[in-house]
Amino acid sequence: MAQRRKLGPAPPPPKPEREVRALWKIFFILLILLGAALYFPESRPVVVETLAPVMNPVLSWQTKGEMKSIGREIETLNRQGSDLPTPGPSFQNWITKKFMGGSKTDAWGVDYTLHMWRDSVGIVSNGPDHEEGTADDLRHLLAVPPPGRRR
Repeated sequence: MAQRRKLGPAPPPPKPEREVRALWKIFFILLILLGAALYFPESRPVVVETLAPVMNPVLSWQTKGEMKSIGREIETLNRQGSDLPTPGPSFQNWITKKFMGGSKTDAWGVDYTLHMWRDSVGIVSNGPDHEEGTADDLRHLLAVPPPGRRR
């Protein structure tokens, strides 16, 4: 009877170093081309419009996170019994003082707006189209008890 050979573990596959280096070079060149296209004002709108389907979900996610942070601060003020900012310049001044680094604007560079109702508050971003009252607007609503009914 023939004896079977005992095989050891298979050797690791060869590393495709050349292919990886080539891909990094292509990526780097594309990155330089993108930077150059964004640098020149004539090509910037075309690039931004072309990348919008990819970028808008990311910018929406960032904006929603900022709106939640603003909402937490408003809830804290309400719990403490402090005066809430009012829509308009009061809200813009409050948000500028409270948040550093341009947080008074959404990811598309437009100021957040504050809406107040009897029992709630809304922080609104006009979204990618910069127009108020359209389907792409982002809203963060908070239940805020009226002043006489604070806990």
